[in-house]
Amino acid sequence: MAERGNGNWNLKDLLGDLMGATAELAPEPRAEIWASDLGKPYVDRWLQMKGVSYSNPADGKDLMTYFLGKQIELGFAQMLTRCGIAFRSQERLRVLEPDCLPVVGKPDLVAEIRDWKAVWERLDEPANDGEFLTTSAQRQAMGWLLEAWRVRCPDGLPRTVFEVKSVNSMAFKYHRDNGGLSNAYPHHRLQLYTYLRALRVPEGHLLYVGRDTGWIEEVVVRETEELESAWLQDVRRMTHYYLSDERPPLEPKIVEGRENWRVRYSRYRDYLYREEEVRNGAFSI
Repeated sequence: MAERGNGNWNLKDLLGDLMGATAELAPEPRAEIWASDLGKPYVDRWLQMKGVSYSNPADGKDLMTYFLGKQIELGFAQMLTRCGIAFRSQERLRVLEPDCLPVVGKPDLVAEIRDWKAVWERLDEPANDGEFLTTSAQRQAMGWLLEAWRVRCPDGLPRTVFEVKSVNSMAFKYHRDNGGLSNAYPHHRLQLYTYLRALRVPEGHLLYVGRDTGWIEEVVVRETEELESAWLQDVRRMTHYYLSDERPPLEPKIVEGRENWRVRYSRYRDYLYREEEVRNGAFSI
């Protein structure tokens, strides 16, 4: 029973509690690899795919950060879909590699313009969310924008997949000052590459947005031998661990003298790395 207080409250705590109450405690078992999991620790993914309950489920603060990031992604999607430049994938994509579990996922956005005239004609139609560009000034401004881009790209815009990723400003600034974000998050590249493979398009873009600053950096991802090799290695290895029911090795706790963030943010941190839990057979399924 909740402890009786003095009646004071604030919305921040209420929202945190509401989100914490909806946190997933045990993932559904699945025999498929999620594109968003590629490049992440095998052992965490293995436990998730087996449906093992989290020892360290997300709390309200974690979910609030996720929620705010998702709103940024949805905002970008709404702007681009409303003017007819991009659309959201309606179905999960499924990539099948011989002798491997299927890899599934849904890209944030796919942008493509084959006919600028068709885009102009859609300006007077309601968007997918049911809203119009309500004023003539809005429609006129959008028309000018589209005309400028038609002059810039007279043949239209080639089909391109976009993944929108929000990061906090400290991480954004750190990576931007150390060579940019192009190699900061390899798992994002593997996720996007899944969609390039599925849709058979040559190029995709990772759009990084600072959650609290609005900073934006766009990273172009194209197929390379290195990326293809990394993708195949991940999918084949994860398939082996799952089908053989072999628990993958643990992540090192320390990397280059610092705490390994892949351990720190693990939803199975206590199960995997606390000695008391290990002694009690935390790995049994």
